[in-house]
Amino acid sequence: MGTMRVKKVYRREDGKKVMEINVLPGKYCTFQCVFCPIPEKGTQTEGAYSFPDTEAFLGDLAEQMDRERPDVLFLNSLGESFCNDRLGDLIDLGHRKGAQVSLYSNGYLLGDPSHAALASRCDEVSGEIKGVTEESFRKLQRPLEGRTLEEYVDRMVRFRKGYGGAFAVYVTLMKGVNDDPQSLGRLRDMLKRLAPTRVVLETFTDERFGKVWGIPEERVEDLRRALLGEG
Repeated sequence: MGTMRVKKVYRREDGKKVMEINVLPGKYCTFQCVFCPIPEKGTQTEGAYSFPDTEAFLGDLAEQMDRERPDVLFLNSLGESFCNDRLGDLIDLGHRKGAQVSLYSNGYLLGDPSHAALASRCDEVSGEIKGVTEESFRKLQRPLEGRTLEEYVDRMVRFRKGYGGAFAVYVTLMKGVNDDPQSLGRLRDMLKRLAPTRVVLETFTDERFGKVWGIPEERVEDLRRALLGEG
């Protein structure tokens, strides 16, 4: 599970061919979310590391991109792709092979100037919102000591203001956490500040976490209308 690899190749709804990759040898993340789908505890960190396998992976990835010719190289790792200190080389490879580069991140490290500079080289960058109060953020997403929700959102806002590419925000709707009117108001305020190109609303559907926090599809649509005015 914890190896750098091409995870899958697929077609998006818009017809673009996507190659999704993991650029970490294990879980390296800024958070220790209670609902993380990755079973290993991993390393909680904001740092970047030199991984010996990266050079070989770059060569293998180049060959696979030549063979598959994807339109989009999607960096969606076991944690934060920023934790690989050769992320810039991976982004450059994607562009050399003629692909757009999309970077999935929880968004926390986007406020760091060096990480923001790397992310700005991507065609699309994402951030996330789950907890909408300091209490739920600390309890459920479990950041490093001293990190706050306010700082988290401010970091993404700061990045967004200087970023000219597509910016997606993934909002995970959670029963009893952020689905009440007051929480929806907070979400609307956050999204207004973030000014995303697109918003993706999700909820938990798996057996383990869906029982606790999952929201039925019909209710998600109600929340979509309340939050985004979409139907």
